[in-house]
Amino acid sequence: MPPAQREGAIAVLDHFTRPLQAREIERFLRTGGVPRARAVKLAGCLKHWGIIAMLGPEREDDHG
Repeated sequence: MPPAQREGAIAVLDHFTRPLQAREIERFLRTGGVPRARAVKLAGCLKHWGIIAMLGPEREDDHG
């Protein structure tokens, strides 16, 4: 995704969404392969950052 598109997407998310809850952040981390104990600790810290979305690495097969 080009930087301009990414910035636009983040601006839209920021305007229309709420920050993720600690459990939501933990779930995303666990889905990404982070061990449960570490995910719980990270989620507790990250919730204070007001994260509205978590983006993973882009893959070539995601673009059809």
